[in-house]
Amino acid sequence: MTFTAEHTATARTLQLLDPQRYTRLASADHGYCDLLGDDSPRVDSITQRLMRTRFYAALYQHGRPVGLRLASGLNAPGRDGDRARVASWLGLRADATVLDIGCGPGNFTGWFGTQVGAGGLAVGVDASHSMLRRAVADNSGPNVAYLRGDAENLPFADGVADAVSCLAALYLINDPFRAVGEIARVLKPGGRVVLLTSLIPGGTRTAVRSAVLDRLGGIRWFGRAELTRFVAELGFTGIQQHISGLSQTVVAVKT
Repeated sequence: MTFTAEHTATARTLQLLDPQRYTRLASADHGYCDLLGDDSPRVDSITQRLMRTRFYAALYQHGRPVGLRLASGLNAPGRDGDRARVASWLGLRADATVLDIGCGPGNFTGWFGTQVGAGGLAVGVDASHSMLRRAVADNSGPNVAYLRGDAENLPFADGVADAVSCLAALYLINDPFRAVGEIARVLKPGGRVVLLTSLIPGGTRTAVRSAVLDRLGGIRWFGRAELTRFVAELGFTGIQQHISGLSQTVVAVKT
């Protein structure tokens, strides 16, 4: 596939891909590349279905800060503080390559592009056409690209990213631990990850209670120790966990 000069960021992104990890590559007619076609990740909950609608994509763009503040017990710092905090945890610098997994309408992806300079690259990945169309419309940039892909089977080659974020998306992924494993794979040694996700009330998952809460909420509720333990098993170091209300953020460095 040939891309024009206006798709420079997309062309740079294609160089990060591993051809063995995807089976198709559609055009960038909508401003993003589609690596899934009809092979979308399965949808098991009403929340996942909502995420793929145009209505929710528009609502999410403006409603996410409010939702985050409510989930955090109204302790979230607001959009600017939120961005600054995540950028600090990711260690963003000029010329860095940062991947935003489950990027939604690109609230963070587009801003990441402004932080890594012309030589850097910010790539948002999502399975929802509606979210990606909103991302292209509202959060584009000369060094920002978007891909339609599967978080559980990322199309990137090993060790291509300096930083990876997955912000308020991990709890919607069918196999979130597989997705974290994929994040570890595509990170360079020394690369940093930030995972913002749910925290089950009380902090501990039990079989019956977790099943009920997961079903009622339409998301996966993570225990307090689940993600920190898992990233440690993957070989990450410098692990931090920041808890606020019903949310937790895990920050770690790949060795």
